[in-house]
Amino acid sequence: MKEMPVHLENLAVGNLKYKYIEDICKEFYDSFIKLNDYQKAAVTNEDKAFLLNASVGSGKTTVLVNKVLYLGMVKKVPLSKMFVLTFTNKAADEIKQRVLRFAIPSDKNPSDKNPSDKSEMAAFGTFHSVARYLLSNVLPVEDLGYTKDFSILDEDGAREISDYIIDKNGLNIKYRKKLEKRIYGLKHGRELYGNMKYSDDIDNFAYLLQVEKVKRNVMDFDDLIECCKILLRNNAVHPEWIIIDEFQDTDSLQLEMIDNLVGDNTHIFAVGDPNQIIYSWRGSREDIFEIFKERYDAKEATLPINYRSTATILGAARAFLSGQSHLVGIRGMGHAIVIKKHYNSFNEALYLAEKIKKLKKEGTPYNEIAILYRKQSHSSVFEDVFTREKIPYEVSVKKDLKDIPALYWFFRLIRASINNNDTSNILHVLSDDKYGPCLKYPVARQVAEGKARDGLADKIYGFRKWCECKKSADDFENEIYDYFDLDNYLLPTSISYSKDRDFILKYIKEISDYIKANKMDLFDGIKNAVDYTVLYGKQVINQMIYKDSDSVKLMTLHASKGLEFKYVFISGANMGIIPLSGRYDDEEEKRLFFVGITRAKDYLEISYHSNPDDGSALANPSPYLSMIPDDIIESEELKSRAMKLSDLKREIRDNMAKKGGKVQEKKKVIHPKYGEGYIVSEDKDTISAEFEGYGEKSFSKLFCPLKFIN
Repeated sequence: MKEMPVHLENLAVGNLKYKYIEDICKEFYDSFIKLNDYQKAAVTNEDKAFLLNASVGSGKTTVLVNKVLYLGMVKKVPLSKMFVLTFTNKAADEIKQRVLRFAIPSDKNPSDKNPSDKSEMAAFGTFHSVARYLLSNVLPVEDLGYTKDFSILDEDGAREISDYIIDKNGLNIKYRKKLEKRIYGLKHGRELYGNMKYSDDIDNFAYLLQVEKVKRNVMDFDDLIECCKILLRNNAVHPEWIIIDEFQDTDSLQLEMIDNLVGDNTHIFAVGDPNQIIYSWRGSREDIFEIFKERYDAKEATLPINYRSTATILGAARAFLSGQSHLVGIRGMGHAIVIKKHYNSFNEALYLAEKIKKLKKEGTPYNEIAILYRKQSHSSVFEDVFTREKIPYEVSVKKDLKDIPALYWFFRLIRASINNNDTSNILHVLSDDKYGPCLKYPVARQVAEGKARDGLADKIYGFRKWCECKKSADDFENEIYDYFDLDNYLLPTSISYSKDRDFILKYIKEISDYIKANKMDLFDGIKNAVDYTVLYGKQVINQMIYKDSDSVKLMTLHASKGLEFKYVFISGANMGIIPLSGRYDDEEEKRLFFVGITRAKDYLEISYHSNPDDGSALANPSPYLSMIPDDIIESEELKSRAMKLSDLKREIRDNMAKKGGKVQEKKKVIHPKYGEGYIVSEDKDTISAEFEGYGEKSFSKLFCPLKFIN
């Protein structure tokens, strides 16, 4: 793209004036001047440590991209001296693709006027992918017993190694299904788990597990961060800038990795939203923002303007914000929030099917419609009904390759071929009961130990040499199927053969495309592509299965984070589900509901069920629904009668008189939001009160904010 000098002299943002800047690409300038004042201030900030509280829908990704471009094009910081750490591959790829259009100087050739080179952005990615890059290319991973061509363990591989260690050594390990959490606890000084009173062999297991992983030259996800953190202590890798996306999701281990990347001249720019901390079960912590500010003496700013949602939707969202949070919208009121009661999930699915058909007929694309729920199991009824009604849908679920058995077998065949030390994959490939040679396990183990021969095993052990004889990824794509004689191992006579073959050929094509795009040698490219599948397997498999992008999205509230849709339906907002039973006072549950609300751009509908299918759900609506202001709700069931308290008292007295009962003085209560009111009714689960200007509100006794005045 042709460059032209653009003078930004005297450009002001609030009280801040920017110095003269020249030789900026016009496209970047056009993008920069469209930013609001808060965004511009963040993009141009050069404090050593800066924390940006980005409210939901406030243009966080736009700021991140412009930050990278500003540093590269204006401050002349080479891309190779920036680390951009994200929590999704999608976010990293979006930033890379937008940056690649510009000519940012290289540290090798500062005067380079060509478009940016993707190789300069090796440290743009998720924490795990960047850690893998450092361990494979920069840090002396050999100091920890590994080689640079180590493999990454997926969940199945990690489980198989754990079972092997426990069974081989006869270890006494309790809560075997919770081993990941137990190891995490052990690293933080906690040997006991659950209701354990006495320790088991977890200490010995952890030691033997690490020895076995080094022997097999494999790392799991936590090992990537842990090994990187350890090696960074004594090996200076200090970028000029560290830019962190979705900072609220950072856990303690990742924060330590950041600490060890920081040098005397390193700047840190962290962007996140404390109202979206919803992964504490995965290690993120509520005090992460305070830790960051204290540790780095960080300056703090806010992006308060929401461009996504209507004022009505933001009005509901504000009810779930902490006292110091800000959320300002620029759109009109829009449609009221619909709160609807259904008999059960099946009735709701039928209702939504008709509503979605109507929306589609009116011109709304299917992919602008999302149905959110608290548990993954809640999707099945929608899947059944939508299938019958011929409504295309996509279920966002953490899929693994085991959902496609033939592809999973081939994937492990490739992994065994690129890392012969990882015997778990070799044993699986040889002893699978449907694909491959289908050897008995004892025979497969003899082959893996070199005590017996097998034709497929010979191919596995000779794979590296075969790759070295190939000239390009085209050779790999055209010849690998025949190299492994896959027709012989995929059962050509089986009914699933054609589909199995198609899945494998598509995956081979993806590996080939990856190698070409990254201009890598064949063997290294295959290894990198396979590791990519482990790191981002969900996205790879979804692309292969869901061809029609115009589909209704079904997902959990957790999975919806970072997405947006014109029409959002939150299903099953019952007590015991939203929030989960026993977590009524949990702030993270409120934040999760806030995330669901703020996925909606134009229309939000929330349902609850009078006869819920989920055994942990009560028939009462979620207490969170009562937190949404009445004046933005449209609901036949929950809409307040909005009568004055004097009218209420008269009605109560009239009814009591008709029944010949004695009129009793109503109990007076106070609510932190609705003020003073009077108790109207009460049963074993709920208590209802009437408030001036708000009408009647019902509360769970397990989650009751009312205080009695007399």
